Amino acid sequence: MNKDVQMINKIETDIEKAAKFCEKKYSTEEIFNILKISSIDYPEKDIEKQMCIFKIAEISSQEEADILVFHLTNHPALIRDACANKINELLKQEKFCIFFQTKEIADSFLNAVNDINPNICRLIIEILPCLKEKEYFLTGLYKRIDYVFGELEKLKRSNWYTKKLFNLYWCLEALANLKAPVDKRLEKALIKAGNFKDYTIREKTAMVLHYIRETNPELETLKEKLKQDENFYVKRYSQQW
Repeated sequence: MNKDVQMINKIETDIEKAAKFCEKKYSTEEIFNILKISSIDYPEKDIEKQMCIFKIAEISSQEEADILVFHLTNHPALIRDACANKINELLKQEKFCIFFQTKEIADSFLNAVNDINPNICRLIIEILPCLKEKEYFLTGLYKRIDYVFGELEKLKRSNWYTKKLFNLYWCLEALANLKAPVDKRLEKALIKAGNFKDYTIREKTAMVLHYIRETNPELETLKEKLKQDENFYVKRYSQQW
């Protein structure tokens, strides 16, 4: 049996398993007991874990929130994606938001902002305004931005360079969605990003600048430069200033 046939058979088996778990009814206790099972020791439980995450209707304790967020990073793509969707759904409800306010969870959200899956990045960035301690998250975000800039300066065009480029792209979108206050950290990040050669980074810079009403001479100079940018996607924000 060749590898293609083996792969097709595995996909079909996984679909059958997912359908079975989707139809199965679980209590809240059963769901979280399954999520406590190690994916490293029992990878065969991952499909059931994914279905259990989708079935979570509410969070009633810090432990449950921690268990759910644990699956947002360092797990297979399907589990991370299911987790991001569920977190996005729960944080939009005030009664559950309180359980997602620890520094450890904020650190996991920061890592998810730079997930390889853009859907996960988008889902987590969307709910960042729900964080109550935004300054803690922003401190980590600016450190991440500085690190990514440093990596990009060392790398040539390659798959690794492209990955870091998208890391910066999503970090800037996180700044925009958080409406980060204007300070020296924001100014430094935007000036570097606004002069970046890849238009996608300049576009996200313009997105951040779009919400800023009170700036300083340095940012005003950057705004004027981006207004003259040759790329349409950059100018679509700057023409509204």
